Amino acid sequence: MFNKSTKYLYYALIIIIGASLSCAALSRAEEKADESIFKYKKELSMTDDQEKNLRNILTKLQNYLAEKTGELNVLRAELSKMIVEKADLNMIKTKLRTMARIQADASYEDIASIRAIEKELTAAQMSKWRGMQEEFRKKTQASAGSGV
Repeated sequence: MFNKSTKYLYYALIIIIGASLSCAALSRAEEKADESIFKYKKELSMTDDQEKNLRNILTKLQNYLAEKTGELNVLRAELSKMIVEKADLNMIKTKLRTMARIQADASYEDIASIRAIEKELTAAQMSKWRGMQEEFRKKTQASAGSGV
């Protein structure tokens, strides 16, 4: 149905769109986490050391994601140029794999950061925080559903 270069073009577009969405979503999620968990420090009975450690974890993750987003932007531009110039399909495939590896690495770092945060907080703090997040989600969904 499609020739090889058309298939790779579609794959490239899917990866480019996915990379854009995943990096943007991760950045927004981290910004929200950074703002919200510290806003509730008192309610969570978070110590100064816990706050410092959580901020370090989140800062490292944000810096890592910013670096990887920059790398992906460069790779996207290179890939677009390769597609337009009808570069060798093996070179395009290599570029796509590099992009996919960076995305996988970024997802892994996000998961590792979540686990580090879970280790930093007590079970009671994590339970309370998850409950607070669930309540926030319910309020957000109710507001979205009512058109507010």
